[in-house]
Amino acid sequence: MDFYILKKNNQLTAIPAEESKCKEYLNSGYSYVNKVAACTETAAVEKQLSETNRFQPLLIAIVLLVIVFTAFYIVFSFK
Repeated sequence: MDFYILKKNNQLTAIPAEESKCKEYLNSGYSYVNKVAACTETAAVEKQLSETNRFQPLLIAIVLLVIVFTAFYIVFSFK
């Protein structure tokens, strides 16, 4: 079954993928995040969270590399 993942106040909510129901939520202040296939609403939210967190370690590593290279550039360019 497909679910729409919606977000309001940093809280994710899964609803069945019906456009009319989705429009009601969007009109009440929710924002659209994604469409997910899952068995239950809880599984849909968990699936979205796992997909969101999958790239977090890679992003942290890239940011740290940029900081290290910038620090080396600053230290060795002024000598």
